[in-house]
Amino acid sequence: MMVLASCVFASAAMIYAGFYLVFRCERYVSASTMLISFLLLIYGPAYLAYILWRLPISAVDKQISHSAHFPEVTIALNMAIGLMFLSVTAGIQLVNRLMAGSVQGTSAALSNWRNQPLKETYSAEVWLTCVAFALSVFMVWVSYREQHLHVILAYLSVPGDEFAKIVYRQQYGGSRIYIYNLATGTIAPMIIVWGGLVAWVRRSWLLGAVIALLLAATILGKLETLNKAPIVLFILQLLLVGYLLFRNRLDWRVCILGICVAFLVFIPIFMIAIPGMKLNEAFDFFYYRAFDFSNAALLEYFGAFPWRLAHMWGGNVRLVAALAGWNWEPSYDVVARLWRSAEGTHTTAMFIADAWVDFSYVGVVVYSLVIGALCRWIDVLLLREGKTAMALAVLAASFIGIYNLMISALPTSIVTGGMGLPIVVAIFREFGCYWARQQADGSSSEAIGAKRRG
Repeated sequence: MMVLASCVFASAAMIYAGFYLVFRCERYVSASTMLISFLLLIYGPAYLAYILWRLPISAVDKQISHSAHFPEVTIALNMAIGLMFLSVTAGIQLVNRLMAGSVQGTSAALSNWRNQPLKETYSAEVWLTCVAFALSVFMVWVSYREQHLHVILAYLSVPGDEFAKIVYRQQYGGSRIYIYNLATGTIAPMIIVWGGLVAWVRRSWLLGAVIALLLAATILGKLETLNKAPIVLFILQLLLVGYLLFRNRLDWRVCILGICVAFLVFIPIFMIAIPGMKLNEAFDFFYYRAFDFSNAALLEYFGAFPWRLAHMWGGNVRLVAALAGWNWEPSYDVVARLWRSAEGTHTTAMFIADAWVDFSYVGVVVYSLVIGALCRWIDVLLLREGKTAMALAVLAASFIGIYNLMISALPTSIVTGGMGLPIVVAIFREFGCYWARQQADGSSSEAIGAKRRG
């Protein structure tokens, strides 16, 4: 009975989030609407289908579902999913109340998006050129040093089945340089969008050439991971920017179009990467990777804590562990070791997984409130000027950051997953606006003083 009640609670929370998205949020593409949409897409009906019908899909799933604690695990997971949806919408609503004036300005800018020309300030051109050139030189140097082109060509010529390619990818795929991976995954794509649009608006051939070089270096870096997701997500980023250049409307037709585009991009790549895969097998594999895989990873965390392992109460957070003098051990290692008994494997899951590991239901509520408020804060600060190159770059970065929230912890998504870039832009923008106001106030005071002395 409690299992059924928890399923009803989770379903009701999903329905509420859906109604909140349709009737309380502006029906435009923004960080907050993308957040709710992603959550409903991956952890809405797809989660219910997984937990009620498709489970188990792996040996670990089977072990958890056959355990004596499985009813309690299901109840906890259902309750956490429901609390997540309620808390995310509460965080968005909190910002709406605290920044009501700015929210109105943002709403007005979004409603007039289609009629606005793309605009950007002249000051962005110089520093974007410098940043893009520095990134390009660094990324090309790393690719040359690590022989990325050779790695890609060798991967394409690996004989055997998909397992042989997986072994090769694990051995050779991806750079070992953290800064390079950060640049390739999050920083360079945002600079490409921002700089490319500024070059177009300002007709800057120099900036355009530098951005083209950065684009080539980024594509090479993403292909060298030997994973399908990075390059596909980059394509989807660029398609999103292309759509936002003309429209910014979020309705059921756009959602269906987005899903169809994802199919059209992912399915051919699956069939190319796995020779012999049939079309129906590619669709099944897409559903498994997009929905079942993410929900299964979440179940692994909830199946481990607190039934087999005690909550870590901050020990999973590096800073908290350092301040408390604890030996820090990330939860993805702990969970992988529990279920697979093998070193070197990792199990990552969406942001509420780490929240649950550390602080149980309190963590789920607090983390969800924070990410809801954070996404809405990004909207209010960076979209109120309408269709600018900066706004489109921020939305593209938010797209990747929110995607990473669906598969990784909140700190990881902020630091390395792209969610931190809009935050950094927002902080620097507010600092720049404050400095400009101070300069204007100082100039006005000097003018008044000079007038009085005269």
